[in-house]
Amino acid sequence: MTLGSVELASILISDLVGSTGLEARVGPVRADELRRDHFGLLREAIDTCEGREVKNTGDGLMVAFTSSSSAVECSVRMQRLIERHNRSTDEQLHVRIGIAAGEATVEGDDYFGMPSIEAARLCDAAPSDGILASSAAKLMASRHEGVSFDSMGMLELKGLPEPMEAFAVSWEPLDPEDVVRGATLPPILRSVPPVAYVGRMAEKERLTAVSREVRKGRRRIVFVSGEPGVGKTRLAARTALEAHSDGFTICWGAAAEDLGAPYGPWIQAISHYVEHAPDEVLTAHVERHRGELARLLRRGSLAKRVADVPEPQQADPETERYLLFEAVAGLVQAASDHGPVLLVLDDLHWADTQTLSLLKHVAASTADSALLVLAIYRESDLDRGHPLCDALAHLHRLDGVERRTLQGLGVDEVAEVVAAVAGLEMNAVGVELTREVARETDGNPFFVGEILRHLTESGAISQGPDGQWELRSSIADLGLPHGLREVVCRRVERLGADVQQVLTVAAVVGRAFDVELLELIVEQDEEQLLDALDRALHASVLVESPQRAGRFNFAHALINHALYDAIGATRRSRLHRRVAEALERLCSNDAGARLVDAFLEDTAGSAGGSAALLAYHSREAGDAKRAVDYLVQAADSAELAGARSEALALFNQAVELIPEDDAERRRDVALKRAVTYARYFHTLGGEGSDLSVAQRARRGGDSGHTRQH
Repeated sequence: MTLGSVELASILISDLVGSTGLEARVGPVRADELRRDHFGLLREAIDTCEGREVKNTGDGLMVAFTSSSSAVECSVRMQRLIERHNRSTDEQLHVRIGIAAGEATVEGDDYFGMPSIEAARLCDAAPSDGILASSAAKLMASRHEGVSFDSMGMLELKGLPEPMEAFAVSWEPLDPEDVVRGATLPPILRSVPPVAYVGRMAEKERLTAVSREVRKGRRRIVFVSGEPGVGKTRLAARTALEAHSDGFTICWGAAAEDLGAPYGPWIQAISHYVEHAPDEVLTAHVERHRGELARLLRRGSLAKRVADVPEPQQADPETERYLLFEAVAGLVQAASDHGPVLLVLDDLHWADTQTLSLLKHVAASTADSALLVLAIYRESDLDRGHPLCDALAHLHRLDGVERRTLQGLGVDEVAEVVAAVAGLEMNAVGVELTREVARETDGNPFFVGEILRHLTESGAISQGPDGQWELRSSIADLGLPHGLREVVCRRVERLGADVQQVLTVAAVVGRAFDVELLELIVEQDEEQLLDALDRALHASVLVESPQRAGRFNFAHALINHALYDAIGATRRSRLHRRVAEALERLCSNDAGARLVDAFLEDTAGSAGGSAALLAYHSREAGDAKRAVDYLVQAADSAELAGARSEALALFNQAVELIPEDDAERRRDVALKRAVTYARYFHTLGGEGSDLSVAQRARRGGDSGHTRQH
């Protein structure tokens, strides 16, 4: 190889998703094991495809190939090996890959030039478990069975002077006979767990037994409750991963705290299934239920899978809702006929009445199905009038429904977390620390993890010259924080003022946010902002979204809430105003509007669209007039989308914000609300009746008569 020679090469660059805060999340020992597993799988694929490892980038590999076909084959092999590895382990590995081809300059053992730069940027832009290839790599790659290239359009990539076309490389799992078709994991499960999983033996054994009953065709529903941070979602995720490795199809949806759409958890769960379901299941469903499912799904998603989908039937609102409920229940039944299904409905303490009514209908319609529903909620958030209380009472009367309440971890289980996260041996010091942490946190797993990270980051726990972890001060002098908000704020303060500024703004935006929005608000350039986000990732305050590059989530809702609650009222109001102004700027151009729309779609946000987001931030900023304008826009959009109950709620909010002395404005909005109510009054009146009116109409043979409205 000549120094400085030029070669035609295809470059592959990989990146381990979530690697930045891996050690902080699962402890140094387990982090090293995961990294070794990750690199071992990548190198197995490289050896098979005759690639040449150029260098280790820390979180991935750079590999050179003499042909693009080999690079594409290797990338697919990497993803397949990792997917197969994930079927039998709790801690999941996920990578993203970029491939580019062209003339590269070779100096020594390294490759320079545009192929290396483009591959790195494509890797950065790829989603979790995704592969992005340049147009040159696609052109030079021959066709492989089970592999296709789908254009992602022109992407603006950092460091490149002009947008470039990118192609997503599709791939199927290895050993497809061992994997249920349509069992692709939902995005929430495509990340490394936030802390090593310990304890919960009784719950795990019970859920394992319930899964065996479901395999025999017995529908089971398990409600899991507990305080915030006690590990409800973590238990559901672990159960889902084990069920997935055992052949279950996993569907997952979560209710949103603020601007969630009606049926939000169902939209997420059913949309994911429809995207990956077997063709024969969807075709048969459309033949039986026509296009009724389209009322619930993201626009056009059903038509992408099945040709000539009919429009949903136009009828009175109650009949339309009944047809939708029957379509969802029919799809769940069909999916369970194809193989056992685990449906997780998370954060139901934030669920709307429609979501819970649909749950009741599905439960009543699937008694003999291979279906397990895990319904997660915070009991502390329920009052006597909460719609979930009625749903719990109703469902408790059905066979195969049970409740489990999670308590804090015991001292022995906290000791396992201490050993995993802090790396401390259980000597006298470790035992004493464990008891103190258990007493301070009541065994709340999230609080335990935050306390331990606080001690590690503050230097109270550190490695000695011999590599062993030890306490640097006595237990009495540690100064353990006396509340979750205090420990979160202390950890964020240690990251620096610039990181604190970014996270404070992000907390006002919400649990999830896009970097493009933050750039318009924070007083930092792009490099400073990305550096701040990297430090927050490393500290496990944030996690990168597996759905889209550039999107971040707070690692836990409690972190988001703690930071938000720490902001003074005046500053909070002004930050909401800046967020609203930034959203307006984003929505003023096509690219920004698409970004906001994609955010709302991925999070099953309000059917009122971007106007609902703008209304929320305007209201919190104290700008009632602007909030009313956006609420009316959002209500109109929701009604056009068929979400009349949400439209009515948005009109109600608007009327409440209009001053008493603005009689004309109140009258106009009240009139629009009245029209919406008139169109939807049957549905509103039947929320507690389980669709009895429509069912009687259908049994009476007059379902073909529709009311004009």
